[in-house]
Amino acid sequence: MNLGEKIRYFRKVKNLSQQELAAGICSIPYLSKIENGVTEPSEKIKQQLAERLEINLNSINENEVLSNYVDLFYSLYQRDYQSADEKFHTFLETPSQSIEEEILNKIFKSIYILMTSQETLKVQVFLNEVAYINNVIKGEKAFYYFFARGLHSYYLKKFEESFNYFLEAEQQLENNNFQEWEKGYLFYLIALSANQLYKNIVALEYTKLALEVFEKTYSFKRCADCRIILGIIHLRIKNFDESTNHLLLAETIANTFNDDVLRGAIYQNLGSIATHKGESDKAIELYYKSLKAKQNQPVSYQLTTMYTLIKEYEKCERPKEGLKLVNAALKLVNGNPIFRGFELHFMYFRHVFTYGNFHEVQIDFMINDLVPYFEQRGEWVYLAEYYPIIGKYFENNQKYKQASMYYSSAIEALRKIHELGVTYV
Repeated sequence: MNLGEKIRYFRKVKNLSQQELAAGICSIPYLSKIENGVTEPSEKIKQQLAERLEINLNSINENEVLSNYVDLFYSLYQRDYQSADEKFHTFLETPSQSIEEEILNKIFKSIYILMTSQETLKVQVFLNEVAYINNVIKGEKAFYYFFARGLHSYYLKKFEESFNYFLEAEQQLENNNFQEWEKGYLFYLIALSANQLYKNIVALEYTKLALEVFEKTYSFKRCADCRIILGIIHLRIKNFDESTNHLLLAETIANTFNDDVLRGAIYQNLGSIATHKGESDKAIELYYKSLKAKQNQPVSYQLTTMYTLIKEYEKCERPKEGLKLVNAALKLVNGNPIFRGFELHFMYFRHVFTYGNFHEVQIDFMINDLVPYFEQRGEWVYLAEYYPIIGKYFENNQKYKQASMYYSSAIEALRKIHELGVTYV
C-alpha cells in the first residue's frame, strides 16, 4: 500500500474531509494528488499530515507483526481460549504504529470476537473501516480479510455470502505461504457454509480435504468437526448407518477431551437421525442431551436445538411440553434482530400449540409476518414447509384460488431449492 492510500484510509476512518485534513498544511487539490499517488509530499507535509491523523506513516516489518497475529489465530483454532484471550489483550494494550498494523489489528480483532463470542455488530464496524481499502489488500492480508468477512456473514446466517467470501480466501492460498492447519481450517469452513446451503457434494468434497489435513496434523477435535459434517451429509441422503458411524467416531473424540462443544453438535445430529427413523422418544432424549451440553455455549447454538426439539413435540402431539419450551426459547431470543428467524419459527409453534393447526390466527401470522421474512431472505427450505400449510388452510375453507396460489409457491420454492443445488431436504 502506497503513502497516498494510507493517508486516504485513515482520513476516512477518522471521518475527515479533504478540506479538514488539508487545512493549514496544503491545498485540497495537492492533497488529492497525494492520495491518488500522483505526487509525493515533502517530509514536512508528510509529518504534518501524520500528526493531524495521529498515526505513523512509516512502514514496519509486516511479516513480524503478522506472525504475532497468526499466533493468536492458532490459539483460537486450537480452542485454547485462555491463551487467545491473553494474546488478544496484549494487542489491545499496544497501539498500532502503522497502517499495516492497523489493518491487521482490525482483521484479527474481528476473527477473535467472532470465534469467541459471535458479536457481529462490533465486528461490522472494524470490517467496514478496513473495507475502505479492500481493493488494495493483497496476499496474506487478503486471506485473513476474506476469512473474517466469511465468518461474519456466517454468524449473520448469510450463508451464500459467507461461502463466497471463503472461496475468495481460498484463491489466496496458491501464491502465498500458509500453514497446513490454516488451509485445513479454511476447507472446513467452506464445507460448513456449503453444508448450510445444502450443497452436499461441495460440502463432502471440502470436508474430505479438511479431514485429510487435520488427520495429518493430529488435530483430533477438528477431525471430530469434520465427522459431524459427514454425519449431517449422510443423514440428508438417508444413509443413517453411515451417518451414525461418523457421529459415534466424533463422540469418542469428544469424550476423550471432555468437549461439550462437540457433544452438543453430536447429540443434536444423532437426535435428527432418530427423528427421521420415527423414534420420537429417543430423539427427544438426545436433543435434551445436546441442550445440556450447549448450556454454556452461544445462544444461537441452543436455539438450533430448541427448534428441532419443538418440532419433535409437534410431531408427536405433545403441545403442553412444546409450549413450555417455546416460551423459554422466546425469552432467549428476547427481540434480538439477529435471531428474528428463530423468533418467527417459535411464534409459529406457539400458535400451533395454543390453537391447533390451520387456525385463522395462525394463518394470519404466517401470511403477514412469517412468510414475508423468509421470502425477503430467500430461505426456500423453510418456505417449502410453510407454503403448503397455508395452501391446505385455504383448501379446507374452499378458497381454491388462494390455495392454488400457495401450492404453486411451494412448487416454486422447491424449484429454487433445486437451483441452489440442494439434493435433500
